Amino acid sequence: MKKDFKAVPVIAVIAMAVALIFRVFQLLVVVEHDMIGFYSSEAGFFAGDGFYIVLIIFAAALIAGAIYDGKKGNIAYTRTAASLTSKQTAILGAAFLAGACLKFYDLVFGFKGIGLDFFGEALIFAVFAFIGFLILSRKELKPTVGYLQIVICISYTLKAAALFMQDTVIVRVSDELLLLLAYVFAVLFFLALGRFISGIETKLTRYKLMVCGCCAAVLGVTASLAGYIALAIDPVYMGGHMDMHPLSETGIALIAACVVFILYSKDALPEKPTDENENEDENEKNIQSAENRNEGV
Repeated sequence: MKKDFKAVPVIAVIAMAVALIFRVFQLLVVVEHDMIGFYSSEAGFFAGDGFYIVLIIFAAALIAGAIYDGKKGNIAYTRTAASLTSKQTAILGAAFLAGACLKFYDLVFGFKGIGLDFFGEALIFAVFAFIGFLILSRKELKPTVGYLQIVICISYTLKAAALFMQDTVIVRVSDELLLLLAYVFAVLFFLALGRFISGIETKLTRYKLMVCGCCAAVLGVTASLAGYIALAIDPVYMGGHMDMHPLSETGIALIAACVVFILYSKDALPEKPTDENENEDENEKNIQSAENRNEGV
């Protein structure tokens, strides 16, 4: 196996693709939307609950991949937030702004009234937008950005509580269960991201950042994007059943993917010196050598 093999990104991409395809299949064939979203009684075990086993297997693979990459001394597990280039931080800032745009879309077009979920969503939108502009304006990651991740964690906790309180059979409804798990892993991911940016990491923080970020990304696309793909395939069947597929949760996947990409990417190569710089350096060397000769005389 090559020394530069990056296990976590490879596993994450495979997991996201497989989970997305599997979930779209479930939404179109297995899930009975007329029965509150339960799995069809005619569906076999693998077509229904087997999806959760697939998710668990990929989660275990991500943990193993993170341990492998860490032991190989991959740069993703040694670099600091201060070592990131301005281009890398700009990508992260753009990801937060994109996440804010998706949140704004759901706030406007998915408005269901003032409540705990609405306040959580509005707070996430505001913090995402503020962080995005802050990063893009400063071109670096300040500890303030890390501390703001706590507000995001509180907001997703509020959303998880609101979702859990609105339905007592949430474990049996796959749409709601996946959305709840996406919120939980989003909290864990942003907590680890906050520690990384603030420079207060523990021994396992980087591993939590990678694993929880990838899990949040996979759950985010299966809980949101899968519904829109199914809607495009069969708009008649899925038309009135999109409440549990908020598009904004794709923002979790976008931000997590950017963090993983940035940490695993190599530093930008130093700029090549221009002809003027080379001439100036050569002149300075000549002057210095002349002075040395004069001192010798």
